[in-house]
Amino acid sequence: MDDLAGRGRAVLKAGASGALSTHSADKAGYPFASLVLYALDEAGRPLFLLSGLAVHARNFAADPRSSLMVAEGDSQASARVTVVGKAVKLSGAEAETARAAYLARHPTAKAWASFGDFSLWRLEAEDSYVVAGFGSAGWASGGR
Repeated sequence: MDDLAGRGRAVLKAGASGALSTHSADKAGYPFASLVLYALDEAGRPLFLLSGLAVHARNFAADPRSSLMVAEGDSQASARVTVVGKAVKLSGAEAETARAAYLARHPTAKAWASFGDFSLWRLEAEDSYVVAGFGSAGWASGGR
C-alpha cells in the first residue's frame, strides 16, 4: 500500500483543483460536489480558501465530513486520488501559515483572500482511495 499512498501524495502535490464533496445542508441526505482550488500545507493536507457565502463552506459548518477528488489527467487510465476526512476551520497563526501556503500556490487569490468573509479550511484526512492506473487501485491505508 505504500506505493498507492505515495502515488496519491504525488497526484495531490501536482494538482491545484479538484472536486470537493460535502454533505448538503440545504438538501438533507444528498451529496454536494463543486470544483475548488486547493493548496497543500507542510504536512501535505489540502487547504481551501472559502467565502462564508459558498455552499461548501456552509456545508462544512453543518457537517465537516467531506472528500476531495483530484485527477492527474482526463481519462479513466489517469491516476487519481480521493481523500476523505473532516474539514477544520483554521484561525490565528495556523490560518496565517495556511494563507501563505495557499497564496504561494494561487497568487491571484490575493485579490480576495483578505475579504472578511473568507476563511481557511484544512481537510484532516482519515484515508484516501488511490487509482494509480488501470488495474492498480485501493485504499492507501490498506485497511479496506
